[in-house]
Amino acid sequence: MRLSTEIQTFLEKSTTKSFLIIANEFVKLLEEEQIEEDNFVSRAHDKLIELYSAGQKLEQIGLKYSNHQSDFEHLDPEYFLERNKSIISLLGKDTFYWEVFDPTYSESDGNPDGGWKISDKEASQGWLVDDFADIYRDLKTGLEQMKIGTDEAIEDALWDMKWSFINHWGDHCISAMRYLHFLHYEGKLVM
Repeated sequence: MRLSTEIQTFLEKSTTKSFLIIANEFVKLLEEEQIEEDNFVSRAHDKLIELYSAGQKLEQIGLKYSNHQSDFEHLDPEYFLERNKSIISLLGKDTFYWEVFDPTYSESDGNPDGGWKISDKEASQGWLVDDFADIYRDLKTGLEQMKIGTDEAIEDALWDMKWSFINHWGDHCISAMRYLHFLHYEGKLVM
């Protein structure tokens, strides 16, 4: 199947190419079956930095071939069960950390009903395992969808990966990088 000029042009942009390469590398890292924990954590930290930068630079593609009615939920949840559990499942409870859900929140922001939520300003618990799993799922879904090879599927996948960078996996990426930064630079993990 031949792609449209618009989709082909977007795929040929250096920012798109870079993002797709790094996203694939991150997914492959999480799918590696034989990797030592220290090596994994060090490589994951490097990849998260590259991934966040590439996600930030990825342009938002316009929607011409896909829309809100496009349905690409073709990946059965079973598809993910065995893919990335080897190393991240071994990280376990030692990878819980403290975070603030929205560090920019102020009491004057409030909710539409005039109140504010405690969870927006108080520390909560994050988990590196959850961060990796959520980033993995968002990226893997988009990368697999692109393999369909149609204008609609590729456009929808690229749009969703950028949208989820802004609204989901980008947050997990920042949280994971911060946690790994402290492990590395505070001497809590020798890499």
